[in-house]
Amino acid sequence: MKFSHKAYLKPLAHATKYPTGPVNGVFLAETNSTNVVDAVPFFHFWGTLTPMLEVAMTQVDLHCKTNGLRIIGYYEASERLEDEALSLVGQKIASQIHLVNPEAFAVVIKNRKINSDDVAFLPYQLKEGQWRASKEAFSDKNAGFSLENSSSPTVAAKALRSGMSEKLADFDNHLENIKEDWLTNKAIV
Repeated sequence: MKFSHKAYLKPLAHATKYPTGPVNGVFLAETNSTNVVDAVPFFHFWGTLTPMLEVAMTQVDLHCKTNGLRIIGYYEASERLEDEALSLVGQKIASQIHLVNPEAFAVVIKNRKINSDDVAFLPYQLKEGQWRASKEAFSDKNAGFSLENSSSPTVAAKALRSGMSEKLADFDNHLENIKEDWLTNKAIV
């Protein structure tokens, strides 16, 4: 899985905009590829599976069909600075994505790494029926995870420090104001 800069930046912007609560969303790839080209932010005050998750997933699925994309992964960030465990809710969502797409993965955002030159993603993969962290995923070339642009962490940290995350809209924002561009967030990149 190779992450575009946009797919790397959006989840970090989501976590930066809402640091006191958990955030989540999905990753998108082109239909015939495993390269991650985009991310769509869902919620910033979720905690359990809700009917709104189903609505958001349906909207993203329609967006994907229209644009030659597919959902390939899930991301989340905890409100706790040190928490890098994939939540039970996250495991359930990622497992549902995995049922449709066997290449599916999950990412937990390492909050301490968001504003650094280090990769802030901790990938999880389904192995032997359990979601397991791939701690060396971005440092081991054989682990299957990489960034399209190796300078993405540095560029993203600079953009986040400049306040760029305030432009991001998630599905929660869209529910409050339907004019919010949560599916593409064109103002972010």
